[in-house]
Amino acid sequence: MECIFRNVRIIDPTSPNHQLVRDVWIKDGTIIEIKAKIKNNKKTKEFQAKDTCLSPGWIDLGCLHGEPGYEHRETLQSIAQAACKGGYTAICCFPNTDPVIHSKSEVNFIKTKSSKLPVNIYPIGAISKECKSEELAEILQMEQAGAIAFSDGKKPIQKSGLLMRALEYVKLIPNGLIINSCVDKGIAASGQMHEAYTSTSLGLKGIPALAETIHVFRDIEILKYSQSRLLIHKLSTSEAVNQLKQEKTKLKNLFCSVSVFNLMYNDTQMEDFNVNLKLDPPLRSEGDRKSLIKGIQDGTIDIICTDHTPWDVEMKDLEFQSAAFGAINLETAFAAYCTLLAKELTIDHWVQAVSINPSRILQIPTGSIQVGATGDFTWFDPLKEWTYDVATSASLSKNSPFHGKTLKGKVLGCISKSNFYPV
Repeated sequence: MECIFRNVRIIDPTSPNHQLVRDVWIKDGTIIEIKAKIKNNKKTKEFQAKDTCLSPGWIDLGCLHGEPGYEHRETLQSIAQAACKGGYTAICCFPNTDPVIHSKSEVNFIKTKSSKLPVNIYPIGAISKECKSEELAEILQMEQAGAIAFSDGKKPIQKSGLLMRALEYVKLIPNGLIINSCVDKGIAASGQMHEAYTSTSLGLKGIPALAETIHVFRDIEILKYSQSRLLIHKLSTSEAVNQLKQEKTKLKNLFCSVSVFNLMYNDTQMEDFNVNLKLDPPLRSEGDRKSLIKGIQDGTIDIICTDHTPWDVEMKDLEFQSAAFGAINLETAFAAYCTLLAKELTIDHWVQAVSINPSRILQIPTGSIQVGATGDFTWFDPLKEWTYDVATSASLSKNSPFHGKTLKGKVLGCISKSNFYPV
């Protein structure tokens, strides 16, 4: 594959070409030339559109798919196509399948089945067998098979001793990483949304911020003891952001992420009982949302994730109290950012949090936009408007809060695995 992107704004904080408008010539995934004007080459495909940008490929952390076991919700093929349409050239999938990804055989299955798909799919191995928080899974064997990190995914580790042993165990792996969501299930219990005025007025049981902050404190203290590497997944409260801001100055191997949903919305969005905004973690207060925004701006929060969680109709199209937590978002995360967050977070913030930082923390090569660099790249228009329709979505599940909405910001194509995939 050989192509030239003409008059693109380069968005890559690691590159000397950052924010310059240039022609970029790419051959087999390697950048051959970057100039204000590259001569026409009849053998080379050219791509040009007004106000477009080119960045290193985007990486999503912690999305869920359904293969094996829940293929009616999402297959590896469908999630790869959804990721490509959303601008993601690599996705790191949680192990909550059936069977759970808790041994080298499941990791090998994911790697083999996804090898010819348009994006790179990196399996995250389970910390515990069956994700039951009882016995450590085969961590070293999974790493040798290709697991990129270790987590029980949507089942946060409740037992402190197990988390401590897992953190100590991954020290045997160069740059080994544990990923854990911080929720105390005993405190969260059967809560349905953020505990505040809105939950009371709607008559819904709340999930207090304490359920997150007490586990953030616990996980950080265990990290200090183990001296390992930990990523706290999907912060949602201002208290947690403040804790991370203080501790990250002393702990170089402490990282954190946030769902783009928690950056965009607060709990008042739940007043119409929209089940597609019933999320985990829940949408919190406006003060929490603003703290999360500030956390991205000052670098406290490293990664923005799509929080892509596919559910079939039988699990989602129910009364609010019975509906499952989560929404699909791989295809719409960037557009939602451009539509709802562009006044608070710049495009530089976006690329840093979905490309540069995930690449560094997860040790996933994504490339840099400078001559001689090889990698994956995303071509996008932050101003183009379009309407999202779940009927034309690549995802097999349809639980999206953006159905029928006109959004601003469109991915135009990706270079992944040395091939160009137009959107």
